[in-house]
Amino acid sequence: MSSNMYPAYAAGVVDCTVPPSLARAGGMGEQATRAFAAAGAYVTFGDLNETSGLLLQSELRPNAQFVKCDVTDFESQKRLFKAAKQNSPSKTVDIAIANAGISGTDPILKGEDTGGEPSAPDLTILNVNVVGVAYTCKLARFYFLQHELTSGRDRCLIVLSSAAAYADVPGRLVYMMSKFAVRGAMRALRRGTVHDGIRACALAPWFVETNFVSKEVIQFLHSKGVKFANAKDAADAMLHIASDKSINGRCFAVVNREEAPLGYYDMDLDDFTDGSKAGEQQYQFLTISHAA
Repeated sequence: MSSNMYPAYAAGVVDCTVPPSLARAGGMGEQATRAFAAAGAYVTFGDLNETSGLLLQSELRPNAQFVKCDVTDFESQKRLFKAAKQNSPSKTVDIAIANAGISGTDPILKGEDTGGEPSAPDLTILNVNVVGVAYTCKLARFYFLQHELTSGRDRCLIVLSSAAAYADVPGRLVYMMSKFAVRGAMRALRRGTVHDGIRACALAPWFVETNFVSKEVIQFLHSKGVKFANAKDAADAMLHIASDKSINGRCFAVVNREEAPLGYYDMDLDDFTDGSKAGEQQYQFLTISHAA
């Protein structure tokens, strides 16, 4: 079968009122690992925390394997992808999720310089959230294209953006840069399905209460009326995208269930209305792009 089994990207909102076929504590990465393993997938997941990773692997075997991985190191991610292909019964990589992401004090707006000279900012947030995702995109495409795209195979890439990529968040310069970059990655990739059969989607989680968020931050956000999204719903959103081959180029927001019955919905904020100036510019970009 030819690689253009997927149609060219076309705008259209995805129905997010019908749940995926399962339900299941931990962060979004752990919940996604659990969800896909429970659905019968062979999951290879990476993390720097070897203790918790091996514990989850032992719980979910044979459908999950752990590989210690630093997403900012290309060779480390390459080992992860190689292990994923080797562990797959079909010796293929069908779905890749760039889930790693960090936040923290902004190194540019909050950094204090002493001694009368500016110091270089710590750009770890960019290294994890952007460079790490770029490495995943490179490796995912390499391994996707190694197998024939038949009805039983897929080439699905999901990247983790943020609600902050669709809003103004004062004081969070570097984090917002990183999440806008991930949003841009999805939009750069989504129209390539006619050439390489790779569909690309994004997730834009709202605040999610996990073990990675300090109690002080959680208490502060609660005091401001923030209603948290659920990591399990984020995992179900990933499963929804992965299990429906018609979904391409969409970003699912992950929110509190008071806002959406399943805890996620199609944001529908990455397209332009017909006849708009931005829409005309989009058309021009497509006519001059060698990959469109």
